[in-house]
Amino acid sequence: MEYKITMPRLTDTMETGKIVRWLKNIGDKVEKNEPIVEVESDKAVMEVPSFKSGILVKILAEEGDEVPVGEPIAVLETEEEKATVEKKEEKVEKKPEKKSEEEFKIKVEEVEPEKLPSGTASPAARKLAKELGVDLEKLQKEGKIPSPAHEKDIKNYFYSKFFTEKALELAKEYNLSLENIYNTYKKKINEKLVENYIQENNIPLVQEINSIQKSLISSLKRSLEIPVFHIYEEFDFSLINWDKEKTFTAWFIKVLGDFMVKTPKLRTVYREGKYYVYPNVNISVAVATEDGKLFAPVVKQVDKKSVSEISQILHTFKEKAKKNSFSLEELSEGTFAVSNLGMFGITSFDAIIPPEHVGIVAIGKENEEKKTKLTFSFDHRIINGSEAALIVKELESIFLDEKYISSLK
Repeated sequence: MEYKITMPRLTDTMETGKIVRWLKNIGDKVEKNEPIVEVESDKAVMEVPSFKSGILVKILAEEGDEVPVGEPIAVLETEEEKATVEKKEEKVEKKPEKKSEEEFKIKVEEVEPEKLPSGTASPAARKLAKELGVDLEKLQKEGKIPSPAHEKDIKNYFYSKFFTEKALELAKEYNLSLENIYNTYKKKINEKLVENYIQENNIPLVQEINSIQKSLISSLKRSLEIPVFHIYEEFDFSLINWDKEKTFTAWFIKVLGDFMVKTPKLRTVYREGKYYVYPNVNISVAVATEDGKLFAPVVKQVDKKSVSEISQILHTFKEKAKKNSFSLEELSEGTFAVSNLGMFGITSFDAIIPPEHVGIVAIGKENEEKKTKLTFSFDHRIINGSEAALIVKELESIFLDEKYISSLK
């Protein structure tokens, strides 16, 4: 029977998914569990498989479209459907259709419509194409006008000849009406005139929010529900000899991870009235990209890794962040988080606890005495003030344990 492939819920917080790339074309054979499309969820880009075998007969969402979870994105014709259809066609005998006298009468009385340009377009668009002398069919074949075309497409093509290339690019970026701009100046439109038009009319640049940014906004809303309190402390990191191969963040995560082994509270999350204490030491680390995306990939089982291994993992995270190529597994199961803005020269700051984490530490820049201001944020439902104070002071003392620090690799 007919099988509809729907937009899956790839993460708990996902509300919509963006079609990145179709891996199959209409008419292609699709095997069960074979990837059919790449989807950008609220956390990463993932391949989505088909759960049945069949022929891809319809694609309901184009590349770049955002589709709500549960909505159909493609249709397969399964082997069962094909067999059923063929069987029905064998049994059904087609009977010649008889037209009534009334149908013939209507046909005779029809008035010949106005002859409009051929091509795939709405009636209004075809009429406008005739008025403006636009060869609709030819331009559609050349790919200069979309098919089907609407009035806006006809106007954009017609008025584009009055614009320079850079002016057109700027107008398109701001989604401006070429007709309105041309009618304002009544001459050849260059980039400067488009800039003037934008400023004179105070037109904003509308930017789409991608799935990852939507996820971040959603997470921030959930984070605001956490009752948070902060502890501000200055740590002495004079024993940490970090460099490009073994970064400061890698050192800090390693020491924190070893400390979390004997501190179950830092491996605990609150969920629906219960505490969940996890056995593994998994630490989320904030990774930002130049274009404003923010990820929180997780270093798993930190206590079983060396500083060098952690540093290499962090480097891999940076490369994956640039390509938005994290898997769901890499973004899951953290219980405590680390955010380091010290590399940007920031002295101190507060960080927001990610959902389902017990806390986060915000790391500022190291001063000349190798001391750094840290801000610890805790979920008060799990760790109270006195417990947090003891945790912070004990962690601070470990960074001053020369024998332990020197044993790390």
